Amino acid sequence: TAKAHSLGLTAGWYHNNCICRELKEPTHEMYVQDVHYLAEVFQFDAVKLDGCGKQYDLDLWADLINKTGRPIIIENCHWGKTVPTETWCPWNYFRTSFDISPSYGSMVNNLQTTVEWAQKGLSRPGCWAYPDMLEVGVKGLSFAESRSHFGAWCIVSSPLILSHNVNDDAVSDEIWPVISNK
Repeated sequence: TAKAHSLGLTAGWYHNNCICRELKEPTHEMYVQDVHYLAEVFQFDAVKLDGCGKQYDLDLWADLINKTGRPIIIENCHWGKTVPTETWCPWNYFRTSFDISPSYGSMVNNLQTTVEWAQKGLSRPGCWAYPDMLEVGVKGLSFAESRSHFGAWCIVSSPLILSHNVNDDAVSDEIWPVISNK
C-alpha cells in the first residue's frame, strides 16, 4: 500500500475471498486482528467483504473499521443476501448480483439486479447498490458493448471497479476512450 500511496493511488483489500477462505468459526478477536492489519499496519483505503468465508457480521466490521478513524470504503459483496434497510447500511456499497462474466447478456442480467433497490430508495449516497465489477477490457465484449457496459454502471452509480490487466498496455490503450469518456 505504501507504493500505491506514493503514486497517488488508493489500495483495497479483498477479505473473505472465495479462494482462500477461513473455515474456523469467527471470534471477536479475529475481527479485531483483521481490522488492525487492514487499517493500521497496511493502511488500506478500502475493503471488499466477500460472502464466502465465515466473518459475516457486517455491523461488527463497520463498527471496528470506523473506530480506527481511518476512512475506509466498505464493500458488502454478499450477493444480495445481506441488504440494507431504510435505517441500516453499515457499508458504502453492496453487491446485488452473482459474479459477472465478460458477455453482454451477463452484463444486462447483473445490471437488472439494481432496479429493485433503486425503486425501494435503498440505493443511495453512502449505500449504493452495484451489479459487480466492470468487464471492460476483458475479452468477450466488443468496443460498443464495453462503452454501453461502462455507461450503464455510471447511470446506476455503481463503483467503477475495472477488472482488466493493467499491465497490458494494448488493452489499456484500447479501453482508454471508454474509461476516460473521450
